[in-house]
Amino acid sequence: MKGKSFRWRWVFALGVLVLFLWPVAAAVRFFHLGSDTAALRESVTIAVKGDLDKTITIRVGWFATGLARMCSRAVKLEREPRAMLNSLRGAEVGVYKLREKPRRSDHAAILLRADRQMSARGWERIVGVSEDNQLVAAYFPKHAGSGGTLKCCVMVLDGCDLVVASARANLEPVVDILKEKIPLRDVSRAGLF
Repeated sequence: MKGKSFRWRWVFALGVLVLFLWPVAAAVRFFHLGSDTAALRESVTIAVKGDLDKTITIRVGWFATGLARMCSRAVKLEREPRAMLNSLRGAEVGVYKLREKPRRSDHAAILLRADRQMSARGWERIVGVSEDNQLVAAYFPKHAGSGGTLKCCVMVLDGCDLVVASARANLEPVVDILKEKIPLRDVSRAGLF
């Protein structure tokens, strides 16, 4: 009998420890990018051979977005913003300042390094635009996720300002609104659905 009591004390102590450490871990994670978004940021840093100063980094996951969806039910919202909020499953954004402004010719090197880095992680560049001092790239997973969840990773470089972001969303609520707004004959002709 004494052995069972001893085990339950350890289980209880471990449970209490987890209850106290989980919020700390969640708070720390809130200010750090996920691995894919951080890899995209690192590829830019290496390509421009420069240093970054962090302005802000924010990350919200399934728990925070679920809590926001639940709390938003108490607020009157139009259908479109509610659909966008209901579709979001997680997001993160990092804003940085490069210490040196990259030359426009560096944009090809930045994209090349980012493409290699992201491809190794299972991502494919869908958009890449370079104009003057601005560079934009968007990446999507090579293989679609399960359950209708779409993920994307984006990089925007404007002079010395760098923004990297990623998001996960279940687009079903948004698609339902689009189907209502776009006549069915136009949808099938455009090949959207």
